[in-house]
Amino acid sequence: MTPIEALIERMPRRGTAIWLLHAGFVLTGVVTTLLGPILPILIVRWSLSDARAGLFFTLQFCGNLVGIASLGTLLSWRGYRLTFFLGFTFVSLGIAALIPISEFVGMIATALFGYGLGLILSGTNLWVAEIAASRRAAALSVLNLAWGIGAIACPALVAFAQREHGLLTLLLGIAAFSGFVALVLAAIDIEPRSHGSENSGAEHRLEVDSKQTTVALGGLFFLYVGTEASIGGWTAALAKRIATTPGNLWALSPMFFWSGLLAGRALTPVVLLRVSERTLVISGLILSAIGTGALLWVTTFQGAAICVTASGLGLSCIYPLLVAWMVGYYGKQARRFGSVMFALAGLGGATMPWLVGFTSTQAGSLRTGLLVPLVGCLVMISLLSMLRGHSVS
Repeated sequence: MTPIEALIERMPRRGTAIWLLHAGFVLTGVVTTLLGPILPILIVRWSLSDARAGLFFTLQFCGNLVGIASLGTLLSWRGYRLTFFLGFTFVSLGIAALIPISEFVGMIATALFGYGLGLILSGTNLWVAEIAASRRAAALSVLNLAWGIGAIACPALVAFAQREHGLLTLLLGIAAFSGFVALVLAAIDIEPRSHGSENSGAEHRLEVDSKQTTVALGGLFFLYVGTEASIGGWTAALAKRIATTPGNLWALSPMFFWSGLLAGRALTPVVLLRVSERTLVISGLILSAIGTGALLWVTTFQGAAICVTASGLGLSCIYPLLVAWMVGYYGKQARRFGSVMFALAGLGGATMPWLVGFTSTQAGSLRTGLLVPLVGCLVMISLLSMLRGHSVS
């Protein structure tokens, strides 16, 4: 039996939901990163200052946090079906309202689709982790690979739409597909089957070492997303400041990071057939630390590209495995604890990139600022020792 066949065998016979949620995750990859390429268009259209334009990112982040905060309540109240229906509906309404009418409407629209993303991104990770059982890490790697495909495709889609004067068509197409996914998911049974023995084991573990493991997992979620956002967000700025960067290639440098991340997630299911999850996480963090540390010394664009690719490759397995460990440890209670973990992840993404910029300003060197994600990798390695042997494989 191949790894893919084994994975499918452990899933409920709801092929439509599986494929649709993966397609929806490609869509969320586009929507999550949409503000980046579309914001210059909105700045010109509404004559926004940079400070004013930055509020769009703040509103998306705040909406996302509210969605994550309400996730546990929604899942406990009505399950995944209503949660996903609301998530994709809010994304559909938000993207449709993002059509350049007015700045105020655009800001409200951003908060709306940010809320929907908070429900979908966290909820889908939990759903896949629940239905995949023993193949969680592989299933979550495939799911987050789908998100990465959408994230990488987004700038190209916006550039093509802008060139063909079809931005309105693109936004309406995204909104329509999101609405379609919402309606289909509302009409089918997608609730995971109960894994009784696994849940009872999780209950026992919660009584034994809940506090220590919760602290460690919370720290790992916070630091992982913060580290990923810091490297991915500041790579272009570093490349631009390297004197030997040819032309405008510095703008493409983040793609090396995301490409490494995607390649690693595609390989994770295969690698896990030969090594343990803990070994893979430690190896990945060491590789990312080496790549990030080397950024402090490289003097060429080619060197920076190799370093960020290595960093992305090293980080690629971390997030899927963290979600898998969380669900395996908490069982059904992961729906409640997941809101806390995903909120910590969002806070990490909001604070650590800022800390890179603050450190860079104070020290007068962006390389010094990149010590922040390097320290993040090292602290994550130390936090792994707080996870007891039965918490991870």
